[in-house]
Amino acid sequence: MRLMAHLAATLVGRAAELAALDAALTDALAGRPRTVLVTGEAGIGKTRLVGELTARVAAGTVTLRGQCADSGTGPVPFAGLTGVAGDLVAAVGADGVRDLAGPGTEVLGVLAPSLAADGTRGVEDALVPEVLARAVTALAAQQPVVVVLEDLHWSDDAARALLTRLTRVAPGPCLLVLATVRSDDVGRAHPLRAVLAELERSRAAERLAVGRLDDAQVRDLARALREDVDAGPGLDDLVARSEGVPFFVEELVGFLDTALPDSLRDLLLLRYTRLSHQAQELCRVVAAAGHSAPHALLAAALGADALDDAEAAARECVETGVLVVADDRYAFRHALVREAVDAELLPSESRRLHTAFAQALEQHPPALATLAEVADHWYRARVLDKALASAVAAHAVAEADLATSTAVTLGERALQLWDVVAEPEALTGIGHHELLASVARTLRGATLLDRSLALGRQALDEWPDDDPSGLARALESAARSASQAASDEAPALLERALAVVPDDDLEGRATVLQAKARLGMLGGRPEEAIAAGTEGLAVALAAGDHVTASIAVNARATARVNTCDLEGGLADFELARRYAGESWQALSRYYTNASDVALTTGDYERGLALAAEGAEAARRVGAGWGSRAMIEGNMAEANIALGRWAEASAWYELAVPAVAPSTFAVYLTVNQAWLRLWQGRTDEAQATASARRSLWLRHGANEEQIVVGASRTLAELALERGDVAAALDAVAVVVGPRPLAPGYRLLLLGVAGRALAAARAAGLAAGADIPVYRAAFAGTERWPLYPVWSALFAAELGEGPWQAVVDAHGPAHLRPYALWRDGEALVDAGDRAAARDRLEAAVAEAEHIGAGLVTAKARALLRRAGLTAGGRVTAPDALTAREEQVLALVAEGLTNGQIAARLFISVKTVSVHVSAILRKLGVSSRTEAALKGVRKG
Repeated sequence: MRLMAHLAATLVGRAAELAALDAALTDALAGRPRTVLVTGEAGIGKTRLVGELTARVAAGTVTLRGQCADSGTGPVPFAGLTGVAGDLVAAVGADGVRDLAGPGTEVLGVLAPSLAADGTRGVEDALVPEVLARAVTALAAQQPVVVVLEDLHWSDDAARALLTRLTRVAPGPCLLVLATVRSDDVGRAHPLRAVLAELERSRAAERLAVGRLDDAQVRDLARALREDVDAGPGLDDLVARSEGVPFFVEELVGFLDTALPDSLRDLLLLRYTRLSHQAQELCRVVAAAGHSAPHALLAAALGADALDDAEAAARECVETGVLVVADDRYAFRHALVREAVDAELLPSESRRLHTAFAQALEQHPPALATLAEVADHWYRARVLDKALASAVAAHAVAEADLATSTAVTLGERALQLWDVVAEPEALTGIGHHELLASVARTLRGATLLDRSLALGRQALDEWPDDDPSGLARALESAARSASQAASDEAPALLERALAVVPDDDLEGRATVLQAKARLGMLGGRPEEAIAAGTEGLAVALAAGDHVTASIAVNARATARVNTCDLEGGLADFELARRYAGESWQALSRYYTNASDVALTTGDYERGLALAAEGAEAARRVGAGWGSRAMIEGNMAEANIALGRWAEASAWYELAVPAVAPSTFAVYLTVNQAWLRLWQGRTDEAQATASARRSLWLRHGANEEQIVVGASRTLAELALERGDVAAALDAVAVVVGPRPLAPGYRLLLLGVAGRALAAARAAGLAAGADIPVYRAAFAGTERWPLYPVWSALFAAELGEGPWQAVVDAHGPAHLRPYALWRDGEALVDAGDRAAARDRLEAAVAEAEHIGAGLVTAKARALLRRAGLTAGGRVTAPDALTAREEQVLALVAEGLTNGQIAARLFISVKTVSVHVSAILRKLGVSSRTEAALKGVRKG
């Protein structure tokens, strides 16, 4: 039978939206990559709008299209990436894709068979979005590329990962990413919601909301679709019933002379109900097949003869616009119609069709997408034993491939079916306790930590006594969930694991011991980490497991450094590197922890070199974004310490939206908020901290690196807004019952000095606690950065000179900060000449690294003290007329978005104006700017 295409409707009333997309395309063609999220309700015309733009692209521009899909019980795995990969192969050939993608290209075989390698793949399917994004970006460096990702509301982990990776492209490649999202299907709990919010917040993507047509535009569209449409009751009725939704206009315009239905369901079925009996039957078959129905699948399920007999019915469905065809497959013209037709299936018809499709798909190669479809069809056929068995099998593959959302959906369904099927263990080949543990692991990967821990506990309760090795591994997994969920039960779970693991299970014992060493190292229990790491190293070596040996000694290395045993710690790191061999699992931890230790001990150049080496190794082996981001994050920290703030800031802006919700994501947002504060982007930093404070502290409960970073950031933000009590509350952890490693203790004591000085100046009782904090320095004298942090503490309290901070080796921001504070003290002392020199030096050095907070404060002090005349710092330029308008609206309390709407300019332009206002007024926050504006007025 021959397949036919359906013509798209005329585009009406979208001039503004199309102009916005044209502007994005122009930017992309100029080497400024853009990502636009085209959002709107179902039927509003998102796909039609994007199609109009892609039809305009010039020759030489490659368009890659991906279509996410829903199976009825969850997203279809890799659906959104399959089309992109197929178009890429069609554009440059399989060999061309290999050249573009580099290491790990073979994982794309799950999307395009021509890219599969012979034999075993060297990397896991979790790398699919990373490798595909790499290939697309490389092609965009050679010629313009437009990537269209349709229906992200049905996206799986891979589609969301591809979107975030493509938004991280630095200027240079000619890349435009267009993603359509049905906004009414993205609820509060939808995993896409947080991704889109972070992309927009970081300005990595912009939203283009497509609204309903007005009455005049509805009439224009109706006339464009049907030439004989005249004004009158029929057209008025269409305008009223369509409610400005273009898809409804298209559905109704052919029925102006008939009584129109009242319900949405009947409206969606208008064309379907006018089909012949045979055509309606074919539509129901296609609806049962899923988001699309390949010709081969229909033939296998129904029989080739039956399908040939349905050719006339197929032609009728296509010519009336109910079905469309592409790439030898049928699909409904709109998903809403498929959903309505699917609901028309009789129970017996549904069972028969889904059974046929499941049986046909079982003959295909067992790729994850196929296995998930088989599981869905058996589930909808209500063949519960096969539904359970297929769900368990597909869940196992999804977990192995790190297709987290798919694994969670299938695993949860398997748990629901378990008790309603006879002899489930015989059907699935696993026990209920094993399924619980497996689903708990996938839930942890999806950062559904409380649910993960609950299922993990249930698995432990059900674990049979005759499987102590399995129990030990389940306990270790549950401990990880507990740690990430900020539960305090992780240490006890690991102790129990050590108690039950058999003596002859060396690999199991080594795994538990390295987990205990890592937990102790992260939790600030170095002696525990050293002991567990030492034993874990010995057991792993006895088992011949050098990877676990490397990880164990790595944790011991960090713990030794945290006890000021730098020599022993560095020797352990070299041992960890040797045992790691070529294992990226072990190497990634070596590069992450060794570079981090170099940074915390003040060896910033070495930290940067190690992290850069690790990032290059990650690219060389085709490692995923998760492990590479940790290493690159240390590069960003090194750049902060070395004063290369623009580079670090750019990395955070691109990386934070691309990191899945996790403990590491918390760590990054803490660092980013601190950097924004010191850059002078105070309002952004305060907003981030306000929204994330509880999450920061929750994750910090088990990781001292996070609790110290969060406490420092929260304290400095509190001091900036004048809330001394909140600052004191934040730094109190440094003198609390929880012991902190010397490097972390010193970092927080530096901020504590300023908080204590502010408390003393305000007459607060906490000002008397200075001796308690001074005593906290005990035991830190051997730490390499002790001189700078102790000098800062003393200078803040007036017990030492600021020059000692200026001269000491430490992070780059401390020098301009100390120069400003010294200038402040000299102004108070009446030494105007020396004060001007200090403040001008502070401005120069702060501007050099991008420390806008210090720049603004030093300039403001120069003006207030009347020290600008004859100096190198001049009065700021006057505000422009537009800046005066923006300042007035800032004073009214409007956000950047509200100001943009009021002045009919972009949010980005408003942000530029606000930054200029802060700089010219010599202030660091919108509140200060507003107050100055009020005084001026």
